[in-house]
Amino acid sequence: MVIDVHCHVGFSARRTDAALPRFSFEQHGAAARPGFDSYFSPRFIARWQPLCRLGFVRRMLGVDWRLGPCDALDAQIQAFNDRHMLAAAGVDRMVLLAFDEYHAPDGTPLGPPPPRSHRGSLGSDLYVSNTLVRSLCAARPDKFLFGASLHPYRVTDGRDAASLLEELKSAGAVLIKWLPIHQNIRAGDPRTVAFLRRAAELNVTMLIHYGGEMTLARQHMEFESPAELLSVMRDLRRERRMPTVIVAHVATPSTRFHSARSFRLLTDALLGEFRDAPLYADVSALAAMGRAVWLPRIARWRELHRKLVWGTDFPVPLFPTLFVHRMGIEALRIGHIDSWIERDLRLKRAMGLSQDVFHRAGELLLGV
Repeated sequence: MVIDVHCHVGFSARRTDAALPRFSFEQHGAAARPGFDSYFSPRFIARWQPLCRLGFVRRMLGVDWRLGPCDALDAQIQAFNDRHMLAAAGVDRMVLLAFDEYHAPDGTPLGPPPPRSHRGSLGSDLYVSNTLVRSLCAARPDKFLFGASLHPYRVTDGRDAASLLEELKSAGAVLIKWLPIHQNIRAGDPRTVAFLRRAAELNVTMLIHYGGEMTLARQHMEFESPAELLSVMRDLRRERRMPTVIVAHVATPSTRFHSARSFRLLTDALLGEFRDAPLYADVSALAAMGRAVWLPRIARWRELHRKLVWGTDFPVPLFPTLFVHRMGIEALRIGHIDSWIERDLRLKRAMGLSQDVFHRAGELLLGV
């Protein structure tokens, strides 16, 4: 079974739908911005608006960010998602990812920063409720798997995040998504460690982003490195309570000008200390503009393939033309495939990633 383990969804201003069966901790939608099942921050939208003045960008994305948060923009986003997801004929399932809000160290959720916030303002650029994502997956179980997101500092009605995890597992969540440098998640925080222990007990996989980031605000670069996570995993492994963890993007830097220390640290761990432990990395976004330099190297590194999982990081754009010097006309043919998800699958196969990479998500998440 071929599964895209890393597929984002999100809307600019999706109002809470009272008709949906709701999780106990999402009765009113977003904790920091009640009444919404999904939103983008003004600063996130502002990053895309200048590009939409270029006609070819609007045609490529099919989404006009100049509209700002509104139903019309969200209708365009839904049409864009349908176009790329439903046309990915070679993909059996896609894990759609919820995305929890930023939480301060005291557990307070923060919504989007104000429109004219100063540089360095903290808050959520993206929120997508578990309730919404579960409903999208329930509508098309033949295509989608439920990827949940729950901040480890969250407290709801006196219940901590670790105790809420079972509710997500019972609802069919196949993994939990975290982006520490945006959401403010320290691996060594006792609440994070308790959550990871509970994930191991419930057999819930973690998908955690380390390394570079260019899409959402990099608010806590002290959490860019996987070093502290590896230390926590070491301790949990001794306790025999280590969950399955997939590190996004093989912890690569987001541009060639940034440090590759996180990548080296992770790959050393994957092939060394954690060689026989349930620690993996996904190859999502490795055909995007900033990370494309890493895909040929990883494709040639055959020993690493046993630790890799296929994913796309949709809707991050990919550019097969960046690989013309290696693939020739085949890169151009792949670039004409309508679905970005199908395009990513074909490109990474053509670049030489082993077939096990494309089937590993099925083994880890569904046991098939």
